[in-house]
Amino acid sequence: MSITSRSLQKLLRDNISGEKPLNVDPEQARELAEELLARVEPLAGVKRNDNCHHYSRFQGGANGDKPPSNTLCCSILLEESSDRWYRDHTHLHLLRSPEEQLWVELGRERSPAPVSDIGEVVALVKAFLKRVDQQKAQAVKRQKQKDLKMQAILAQVRKIAKEDGFDFATEVDTIKLKLIIRLSDNDYFAILIPFNQFKEVLPKLRTAIQALRETYNSGVRFKTHLKRGYRRSEWIRHQDL
Repeated sequence: MSITSRSLQKLLRDNISGEKPLNVDPEQARELAEELLARVEPLAGVKRNDNCHHYSRFQGGANGDKPPSNTLCCSILLEESSDRWYRDHTHLHLLRSPEEQLWVELGRERSPAPVSDIGEVVALVKAFLKRVDQQKAQAVKRQKQKDLKMQAILAQVRKIAKEDGFDFATEVDTIKLKLIIRLSDNDYFAILIPFNQFKEVLPKLRTAIQALRETYNSGVRFKTHLKRGYRRSEWIRHQDL
């Protein structure tokens, strides 16, 4: 789960107005950075980062010339999700430009306008965290829905397997359940059941399995694209149901 670049851009547009850009000298910039940190560090999911290695200078300037570098006033880590192995924080940088204005970088996105009040950055942080909470809630809801659909599919498959006498195995990803039907010690076939179509597929499942098994038992052999074999321990035996 990750907040997209488009969402980051919208958060920046909605919260950094640019109406009355601040003009600050280095000392004022440091004071505002400390004020920002004092206001957002108590929030859950916010952490000060005094050793930032991800600061990237924003590009601009006339004729494509590289502008003087911006000064990093402070760096903040905003937590996204603890289940993402590759990156679980988004960096927020408060920058002072050579024109003595304050800008915000959120992830790899830069604010479309300079900061008018440090409260705008506080509001941006809160809006980001709210968006993260919404995404987490949506992910939990989707997972519950998927689990219910998977349970319904497995209940039907177990019933059919017990009554018709065949072994099976399953694999699950985010969008579908793969049902592998065992035809013999060496042969099997797979039926893909998308979660968003399981209501349409389930009533036809028994007929499809029966037809394929009868065709196989008549001597016809199938060529499948399954790339792996299945160990005995992975099969659900119909005798055990």
